Amino acid sequence: MNAYTVSRLATDAGVSTSVVRDYETRGLLCPCRCTPAGYRIYDRRALERLRLILDAKAAGISLAMMTDLCRALEDGDRAAVKTVLKEIRATLDRHESAIERFRDCLAGIGLAKPVATIAAAESSR
Repeated sequence: MNAYTVSRLATDAGVSTSVVRDYETRGLLCPCRCTPAGYRIYDRRALERLRLILDAKAAGISLAMMTDLCRALEDGDRAAVKTVLKEIRATLDRHESAIERFRDCLAGIGLAKPVATIAAAESSR
């Protein structure tokens, strides 16, 4: 088992220690144990979860949705997991549509190639 202090976990994930502490407060992360001196120790699973949360956040998924998902996973509540995943997929679909529209707008003003042109160029290689 890899053991991570708050500092090492934050460094390995590329965030500040205050982010790790905030996510722990929100229930997104949980230390696997504490040392006699009171240091919180995290395992590899916590690092993977932290990276998942950061990726979700970068994709536009709210911390509230991720909190709901993490709680449902921790509770083993399959119905709740299914519900949250459905919400996450709907959010991602909305974001993907908005990105596509924005790319088309950029192409219309000459700042980017249209998506169809890029795809055609890639497939002809």
